[in-house]
Amino acid sequence: METKFEFVSSLPDPLAFEVMIREYWHHMTGLVVGAGGPNYTAEDLTADTMANLNFMAPPQGRLLLATSDSEDLLGCGVIRQIRPDAAEFKRMYVRPNARGLGLGKSLFEHRLKEARRMGCRSIYADTVKGNTPMLSMYEKFGFSYIPRYPENANGPELEPFLVYLKRDL
Repeated sequence: METKFEFVSSLPDPLAFEVMIREYWHHMTGLVVGAGGPNYTAEDLTADTMANLNFMAPPQGRLLLATSDSEDLLGCGVIRQIRPDAAEFKRMYVRPNARGLGLGKSLFEHRLKEARRMGCRSIYADTVKGNTPMLSMYEKFGFSYIPRYPENANGPELEPFLVYLKRDL
């Protein structure tokens, strides 16, 4: 199976993306609840994501889609510019049927390269405490643990359940 990685300015198939982002939110809300956090619904978070796609679009954002040779969505990752010289990685997800193929690594590499093109010198991120696969990925890519950064997209009520990271480019 060959995978295509593409930064898109609009969704080629909004319904397919909505289905995938709902899977992402089901996964993430389970992790947050497992860490002792609030019980947000995947449906509400999906609706919010779909209503606010502009943060994923140029000039301040980038949405990277990974698709199969048959155009099935396999994963995604977002860059959200938070300052002229800094961005935040958001919404990285690889569907269960595509895991173990190196897609996560490729999503990271493509976004790091694009962030440099955008003029970013620092990348920030967060993930749920105990999200071992993501924490391992951030560590492999040289991210360091930091306190919550002011531009973090999540509300401060989630701070006790999240880990914050930074990497200089």
